[in-house]
Amino acid sequence: MSTVDDRDDEIGMRAAEWVARLDGSPLADNEKRALRCWLEDDPDHRAAFEEAASTWRDLSQLRLDPGPLRGLTPVRRRTSPARRAIRIGAFIGLLLLGTGFARYYFGDLWLLATADYRTSPGEVRTVTLADGSSVELGPASAIAIDFNDTERRVKFLAGEVFFSAMPRDAREPRPFVVEAAGGTTTALGTQFAIEEEGNGAEVLAIEHQVTVAFQRGTETQDVVLSPGEQVRYAPESGMGRVRTRDIDAATAWRRGLLVFDGTRLRHVVETLNRYQHSHIVILDDTLAERRVSGVLATNDLHDAIDTITAELGIRARSIYPLITVLY
Repeated sequence: MSTVDDRDDEIGMRAAEWVARLDGSPLADNEKRALRCWLEDDPDHRAAFEEAASTWRDLSQLRLDPGPLRGLTPVRRRTSPARRAIRIGAFIGLLLLGTGFARYYFGDLWLLATADYRTSPGEVRTVTLADGSSVELGPASAIAIDFNDTERRVKFLAGEVFFSAMPRDAREPRPFVVEAAGGTTTALGTQFAIEEEGNGAEVLAIEHQVTVAFQRGTETQDVVLSPGEQVRYAPESGMGRVRTRDIDAATAWRRGLLVFDGTRLRHVVETLNRYQHSHIVILDDTLAERRVSGVLATNDLHDAIDTITAELGIRARSIYPLITVLY
C-alpha cells in the first residue's frame, strides 16, 4: 500500500476515534484543545472528521429505523450482480442524501467540535469567562477561548456575540482580544458586540472604545471606535467606513426583538436563519441587496416571511421544514 493510502487510512481512523469519543461523555478541556489542534493542523483532518461524523449519525439513525433500507436485507435466493449493484447504488445514494441533510440541518460540524461555548438556533446564552468577563451568545453562535499569560484571546466562530470585558488593571494586565473573520478587536473599555456578516464581521462599540484591526495582504488597517460607532471588514473589501448605529436597535436581540432599519435583505436572511433550523435562500443577487425595515419578535417569527414578501412585493415558496426560497 502506498504512503498516501497509509496516511489517508490513519487520518480516517483518527477522525473515527474522535467522532466516537464525542458521542460519549463530554470532552474534558484538554481533550477539546487536542481535538481543536488536530482539526486545525491539516485541512484533510477537518474533511475526514466531517465525513466520519456524518456517517456516524446516518448509521445511528439507520440502526434505529432502517426505513426504506429494509429492502436491502439479504434474502436466501441468489441475487444477480446487476441487481446487487443497483441496491448498493441506492444504499450509497441514500447515505449521501442523509449526509447532506445532516450537514445542512445541524450546521458546521467543525464548529460543533471546536467551540468551547455555542448556542443552537433560537437559543441565547450568557457565560462568564475565567477572568470574570461576561459573554452573551446570540442564536447559532459559537466562540472558543484561548487565554494565555500575555493576552485574553477569544475566537469568534459564528453568529452574534455581546462582550462585557473585564477592564485591564494592576490585577489583570492582559488585553482582551477577540479574533473574528481574519481581524481582531481589542477592548479599550468594556462592552462591544461582533456579528457575522457573510465572510466578514461587523463590530459595534457600546461602552468606551475598541480598536479594530484587519490585515489585508501586506497592509494593516485599523480604526478606533467610540460608543455607537460600527465598522465592517471582509477579505474582499478590507476595512469599511465607520458608521453610527443605534445601540438599542443593534442589541435588541438581547431583549427578544429584531430591528431592521433599511437593512439589506441578505443580512436580514442571515439573521433569521440563526433563529430556526430551516433555511431561507435568496435566488437573485439583486433581490438580496434590497432594503427591509421592520421589528420582529424573536419568539414568534412565523409571519416574518409574509412581512418581507409583502413589503418587497416578492414571492416565497417553502419545502417544510427544510427551506424557503425567496424570488
